[in-house]
Amino acid sequence: MRKKTTIDDVAREAGVSRQTVSRAINGMEGISAGTRERIMEMVHVMGYQPSRLARGMAGSQTKTIGLIIGNITNPTQAEIFQNLYKFAEGENYNIMLRNTNYESELELKSVYSLISENVDGIVFLSPTLTSSQLADFEQGDRPIVVINRSVSAKHISSIVSDMTRATKSVVEYLIGTGHQTIGLITRLGSLDNNRHFCGYMQAVKSRGLSTSPDLVFQNEITLLGGYLAAQQLLTKSNGVTAITTYNDLMALGAMKAFEERGLSVPDSIAVFGYDDIPYASYSTPTLSSIRINSEKVALYAFHRIKEMIAQPEVIFPEAVLDIDLVLRESTMRS
Repeated sequence: MRKKTTIDDVAREAGVSRQTVSRAINGMEGISAGTRERIMEMVHVMGYQPSRLARGMAGSQTKTIGLIIGNITNPTQAEIFQNLYKFAEGENYNIMLRNTNYESELELKSVYSLISENVDGIVFLSPTLTSSQLADFEQGDRPIVVINRSVSAKHISSIVSDMTRATKSVVEYLIGTGHQTIGLITRLGSLDNNRHFCGYMQAVKSRGLSTSPDLVFQNEITLLGGYLAAQQLLTKSNGVTAITTYNDLMALGAMKAFEERGLSVPDSIAVFGYDDIPYASYSTPTLSSIRINSEKVALYAFHRIKEMIAQPEVIFPEAVLDIDLVLRESTMRS
């Protein structure tokens, strides 16, 4: 049986006293930021688990929840943050925000930073860390809720929309309106773990349509990312008459690229987004999209992290939220 890592083991490897390790873990003052970060990284690497009982006896619960967000300028993420803040404020909780610009290294540093601040739990919104990296934190003493990613690990709970089913429904709708060559614009990363890609593939394969790699394009989940992915699509001359995109920002970026090339949306190419951000109903043409209730996502996340804090030994199942197809001008041929 593997020997359990102790606070003395961490202190020895970090080259500090056990008192300094304790101060870093409990967010106390009197140590430098560099030392605190080094200790917290060693805590993670060595899998040290501070006693939950000791934390409770020390009165270290702060009623503070850490939120690690991909990009605060993303309308959907901003809306989830605002709603989470509202629910937290209503029950006298604080939200400590870390914005990472979708950089994995910043996400990792944010975790150590929030632990050093002694937050009671951490919410990840659209993380870029791999599932195995996220699972590495399952032995920690802070519960984690992950939004928009499925992660199966102890002390970690996921909240997702059924993106696979939603994307399959979108593609089937596009096929039903006469499209036979449908492109996919999706996020960077492994396609094996991409629920958007999985839903797309299920739909096109079930209808016997082309699954050529020339129909799938990956980029950053931003306006520019969608614009660049659409430009790549246009260079392939692949006969695409419709696309489904990972989010509305990518869809709006793609529409700009099509407009510059003189292609009419939806008559030349139909575009379907995801998230139904406010801009979707004000674009020209208005954008068809998948609607996700951001307030409901935030409420689920807030209640789930509170439940996990209160019941640390309970393993909570993944929560899958409902979605709706919202049809607008970008997919309605004249």
